[in-house]
Amino acid sequence: MANPSTTGPSGAGTEVIRRSYIDGQAESEGTILTGVANHIMTIVSIIVLERGGSTDTKFKLYVDYDAGGTDLYLLDDQAIGSKKTFVWSDRFAITATDKLHIIGESADGTAALDVWCTYIDQTFA
Repeated sequence: MANPSTTGPSGAGTEVIRRSYIDGQAESEGTILTGVANHIMTIVSIIVLERGGSTDTKFKLYVDYDAGGTDLYLLDDQAIGSKKTFVWSDRFAITATDKLHIIGESADGTAALDVWCTYIDQTFA
């Protein structure tokens, strides 16, 4: 069990696979996942599907890592074709005040993305 505290492990906790999703993310900021105190959320995969039929859709994937609006970009202007699927399978973790966001973009302003995120939620006491 992972434990980021400075006081040492307690030996108690859980580890559960979970999912989050966004249905039809448009051209505004969408929150895929929000960190929780005393949890470590390890992202296993993020699947993004372009469902609007736009041929020039792109998206940005980023973490607001300090609850103060500081964004760390994981993907910037990632192209995704019409009716195509993009799979992110690199592992990374978010905790406490982190928020994982996505924004869709297209020239005609009609981006529509479905997003599926699978993650491992580890808690500790």
